Amino acid sequence: MHPEAITLKKISRLSGYSVSTVSKALNDKKDISIETRATILNIAKAHNYVPNYYAIALRKQQTKTLALIIPQTSDEFYGQLLSEIQNMTFDLGYRLLVFQSFESIQKEKDCFKIINDGSVNGVLIITTLNNECLIKKLEVENMLPTVLWTLEGEIVDNNLILEETKIYFNQLLDKIF
Repeated sequence: MHPEAITLKKISRLSGYSVSTVSKALNDKKDISIETRATILNIAKAHNYVPNYYAIALRKQQTKTLALIIPQTSDEFYGQLLSEIQNMTFDLGYRLLVFQSFESIQKEKDCFKIINDGSVNGVLIITTLNNECLIKKLEVENMLPTVLWTLEGEIVDNNLILEETKIYFNQLLDKIF
């Protein structure tokens, strides 16, 4: 059985400070004294405190999560794209959810339906399919910043495709910010 996670409320009880003071100390706000901050940080460290990512996302109304729908991760080419996108995502402090469509229009629609619930800030869909149905669905139903990248033909230059990856990724970021 896993030990119960330490929360701001528990740190508050242990330290004798209010939840607000605990939050400010953990977020390094300057209106908290050095001694108070040290006390709270020591308690947090002793109990392996980790901020609740979902609570922060709810409060800030931004999940800092991007989604990628990709044909398949087992393919070397798509694996390289995934690696590049994940590096770019992490560099921005975002999380990445990865979905595989297995080159199926229906699976692409299913994946998109799963993520179009407010749990991600944007999605990059990489497809090899001429997917007019998904494009029309996105135009009508989509509230989520989305970039659709349709790959056509055989890829011959990996450096060129990695540059294109950056271009499409940046297009997605432009839609989010």
